[in-house]
Amino acid sequence: MLAGILATACVFGQAPEAPPPEPTRPPEGSRIINLPSTEVPAAGTLGVLFTHRFKQALGDSNARNLFSLDSGADDDFGVSYSPLNNLEVSLDRSSIEADFELAFKYRFLPMAPNRPFALALRMGGDAVTKENVENRQGFFAQGIAALAIGPRIRLTANPTYVSNTALFRNVFNVPVALSIAITRTVSFHGELYPRNRDFTEIPARPSGPGGVPAAVPGRRTNIGWIASIEKTVLRHRFAFTVGNLRATNVDQYTGSDPGGAGVPNRVFLGFNLVRQWKLK
Repeated sequence: MLAGILATACVFGQAPEAPPPEPTRPPEGSRIINLPSTEVPAAGTLGVLFTHRFKQALGDSNARNLFSLDSGADDDFGVSYSPLNNLEVSLDRSSIEADFELAFKYRFLPMAPNRPFALALRMGGDAVTKENVENRQGFFAQGIAALAIGPRIRLTANPTYVSNTALFRNVFNVPVALSIAITRTVSFHGELYPRNRDFTEIPARPSGPGGVPAAVPGRRTNIGWIASIEKTVLRHRFAFTVGNLRATNVDQYTGSDPGGAGVPNRVFLGFNLVRQWKLK
């Protein structure tokens, strides 16, 4: 009887098991700024993306035109849907060269409390529909590898291959991104696009109505960069962007050749707006 009392006392005296730790909220959504992240919305999520990159450089503007905000812009409108967990399908249309992009992203390895890295793959194609531009369909593949440094910082690398761009064939580049969660709902993002070394070797192409502007022989494009401050609320993300890169589609930013002009040595403002709906 004494043994039974002691056993009962031990059972009631045990501390309850600690609940499993809540997963850390990622500092970015399915896209960081332009680059894809390893994050995939839950199954049944429909998303809409709208990007705006003002055409007038910040250094060429003043208070009279609201520091370039009165200027025209390069726009991108996209929709996405996650039919299954870890799978996202997206379709985007950029106003630069009327470029359509269809892509499929699959996450092979998500982040976990005891695993601070994730892996995903994004594949698809781009098609320029601008008049008088021939043979402008291309395939691309992007590996996505992310590393979490504590709960607030994430590094992402995107080794990218594109079969066809406006000026090049078989382009390979490795853009990288940094995301920092300043608070639970405010994050900083930065993306860096290495210089395309083939840009100095292309022959000049004549430009015509709706064609690609002639490239300057020997021209060397700049390293591309863009940064943002992003605010999130329930199923909404708004990011204010600044950088020298206005391109948003894979075939444009991988080859550093939007419109044949490369990446300019000027700074432009812009924004991203994301809205999501849960359909399941």
